[in-house]
Amino acid sequence: MSSKILAFALMLLAVGPAFSGEVLSGTWKGTWTSSANGHTGPLNARIDADNGNSVVVHFRGRFAKIVPFVYRSQLSLVSEDEQGTHLEGTQKLPLFGTFTTRATVKDGQFFATFQSGKDGGEFRMTRTGN
Repeated sequence: MSSKILAFALMLLAVGPAFSGEVLSGTWKGTWTSSANGHTGPLNARIDADNGNSVVVHFRGRFAKIVPFVYRSQLSLVSEDEQGTHLEGTQKLPLFGTFTTRATVKDGQFFATFQSGKDGGEFRMTRTGN
């Protein structure tokens, strides 16, 4: 195998999953907002490749400006269209129940809605790096 082909193959592996050209792996930064009570706060995430049809998202944020939260969620590819790459996942969280997340990613922007038995709202993030 030529060195150029090998270098190209390694570059594709390094950038992680790309659905319709949208690179999802990397770091993201933004905010979350609860539609139930209006609370909002900072939100960061790291998205890692899981397989060709899903990613693992490691969310970190703050509630009430001082209470940290972290959780991990696997989001599966649902579809791709001109609106972006659509992902969905369900995660059971202690004390909060089952969270369902539906996300659309396009042009380095991550928009998601979340719903649980006790809360619902949205995440808005921008891709910040690898």
